Amino acid sequence: MSQSTKKFFPALTGFRAIAAWMIFVLHFFPFNNPIFPDFIKKFVQEFHIGVDMFFVLSGFLITYRYFGQKQMNLGEIRNYFINRFSRIYPMYFLITLGVFADFIIRNQYWNHEKTIEAILSFTMTKAVFAKYFFSAGISQGWTLTLEEMFYFTAPLYFLFIKKHKFWLIVIPVFIFVFGIFLRKITAVPENTWGFMQKNFSYYIFEFFAGMFLALVFTGKKNHLRSQGFFTYFGIFSIVLYLFLNPFGYSSPDFIRASQTILLAGLGILPLFWGLLHEETFISKFLSTDFMVLLGKSSYIFYLIHKGFISIFIYEYVFPNVLAIFIILNIISILMFKYLEEPANQWIRRKYIPTKK
Repeated sequence: MSQSTKKFFPALTGFRAIAAWMIFVLHFFPFNNPIFPDFIKKFVQEFHIGVDMFFVLSGFLITYRYFGQKQMNLGEIRNYFINRFSRIYPMYFLITLGVFADFIIRNQYWNHEKTIEAILSFTMTKAVFAKYFFSAGISQGWTLTLEEMFYFTAPLYFLFIKKHKFWLIVIPVFIFVFGIFLRKITAVPENTWGFMQKNFSYYIFEFFAGMFLALVFTGKKNHLRSQGFFTYFGIFSIVLYLFLNPFGYSSPDFIRASQTILLAGLGILPLFWGLLHEETFISKFLSTDFMVLLGKSSYIFYLIHKGFISIFIYEYVFPNVLAIFIILNIISILMFKYLEEPANQWIRRKYIPTKK
């Protein structure tokens, strides 16, 4: 089945807005106030799982769109990378450019360190270096390093998984162990910029959870059901995880891997399965035109929600979290409609040949 004939999933698209909003709440943390009890604060502090949801969704969508294709020739691989580039990079480049322009305007100087930050930011490689993981360019842009790595390697994963499904387990385990190995052997004095010293290999389990969901989804013919067991079980498991997770973000590698597997397997996957197959008020709400539009613009919202644009709104427009949230969503929609989508379509029209 070609990509053009693949289904569109409005509920999953609408859900992207929810995941992005969770990250916004985490970073602005409006509940970090003495009047709120500690369990509320801890609950909100776990909203970083919005990133985990994006990774599972990426694994699902890439696998759904491309896994079913026959052996990909060079032309199809080229089109695959053009599609990924046109979807991710133009707006990332534009906003990263804005980050560094804002730095120059505010500080009136540029040095060697900022040049390094710019190179790592524009190449989407900053997450490979612990020193620049959060500091360079768009601070939350470290997640795009992982997305980039997955996009580049996904066609190779497909080759193995088509041979035998056990590679769905073997490959992520191997990558996780290899990530630990890389961190150990590079833990030497004067390791340049902390190369591979912030291990993110455990996130691979979430991409592969999404791949597993796509393979199960395409392998069975299911119809919408009015019962919402999977939807509500997934939500319940996620909420339980948010309240009861005893481990922090800096836990040992095997703990973090166990967390991601548990969250994806018992929470995110059941929820996504429910949104794909069950007709509930939640799926109906997420499928509304307004939520779908917010979901489509959520990538821009994620890129701009923390940084010079939100700082500008706070300093010169309205210093209120709710106002910043609303204005950022409006800006995201406008940028999606008049910048992101036109740029995406222009690149595809120009560089992907049209089949006659």
